[in-house]
Amino acid sequence: MNKVDLVLIPYNDFLKAERFGFRTRDQHLISELIKDERVGKVIIVERPRSISTLFQLFKFDVKQGERLSKNLKKIGEKVFIFEFLNPGLSQVRLKHLWFDRVYGSDEFINKFGDSLKIAGFSDFYVLSFNPFANNFVGSIGAKKIIFDLMDNFCFHPEFSYLKGYICRSFEWICSNADLIFCVNDNLKKFLLENYPNSLGKLHVLPNGVSKDLKPGSVPDDIAKVKRPRIGYIGVISKRIDFELVEYLARERKSFQFIFIGGKYGNVGKQMKKLKKLGNVHFLGDKHYDLVPCYIASFDVCIIPHRIDEFTLSNDPIKVYEYLYLGKPVVSTNISIADELRKNVFIADEKENFLRFLDIAVELSGDKNFAEGQRKAIKDEMFWDGRAKIMLDKILSA
Repeated sequence: MNKVDLVLIPYNDFLKAERFGFRTRDQHLISELIKDERVGKVIIVERPRSISTLFQLFKFDVKQGERLSKNLKKIGEKVFIFEFLNPGLSQVRLKHLWFDRVYGSDEFINKFGDSLKIAGFSDFYVLSFNPFANNFVGSIGAKKIIFDLMDNFCFHPEFSYLKGYICRSFEWICSNADLIFCVNDNLKKFLLENYPNSLGKLHVLPNGVSKDLKPGSVPDDIAKVKRPRIGYIGVISKRIDFELVEYLARERKSFQFIFIGGKYGNVGKQMKKLKKLGNVHFLGDKHYDLVPCYIASFDVCIIPHRIDEFTLSNDPIKVYEYLYLGKPVVSTNISIADELRKNVFIADEKENFLRFLDIAVELSGDKNFAEGQRKAIKDEMFWDGRAKIMLDKILSA
């Protein structure tokens, strides 16, 4: 069997996932691609780190494996990790543009070239999930260039100051990639309308769910919270409609609204306001292994996201996770895979969201309903199935 060697460039730190759980699209797909027998050797290019994030080198370090050079470590039979430390402090000033500068620097590219030789790479494909690494992608001599676009970063609320840069990045991707994956038809339509060079390269590959998502015992911090428990799993960011959450919490004071996830962006003021209501609880970030325990302890799962160009480009992983664990789901009218929409209560306005929430609470103890929710997740929706489809497309491109 002919095998393909891959250079993989995640958007999120892969070593962080090794320590704290695989929870993002890029991390899930990479972990499954590695297992495929059609894949030969793999080099995972970690995000560069600066002095300001030096502690992460120790926090994320994977102890097992063999150090082959200052920048290269072998952590499995066929998996290598490339790491790079930039000693400067410019990341504080440049923010995300710092990654573009470091990825594209001669030192980064040359060190990676040395690592390719050490790992014995010659012909290889590059699969990038990172729109800040294009200069690097175009400089390493890959036989084929593949991109995976998991969101429309042009409209990311935290990247508004980078919109011009991100849109130019997308233009480069659409011009230079041999194959492009995106999460839904809305993102595909955006790319076709704005970047004609993407025609013939685009394939929709929705998100998925892990087969290993099995609940255990109820965590102590949620066991103390009264029922009914209305739960949300995910980053606490500007995509959440905090006004909607406040309305729901005020109208249903006996319901306990529980948010599991780390804070991202300037949302502290909104969180503080909701905490004062008494029935809204932010329990912080948790290891991914504990996520099914929290979902299983919810009576109803919600997705109270804003409706905008960014959220319409998303395909929330949490929908798949909620359904796989048999939960009633209430959501705003965001983009949800067509084959799952019939299993989700989708509200166009806050009054309907409240009405659906009441119905969902009534259904929360119905075992037949729960089984119907679980059956909505088909075999091809698991991450190993998504990764197989991705590799099939890559090898036939």
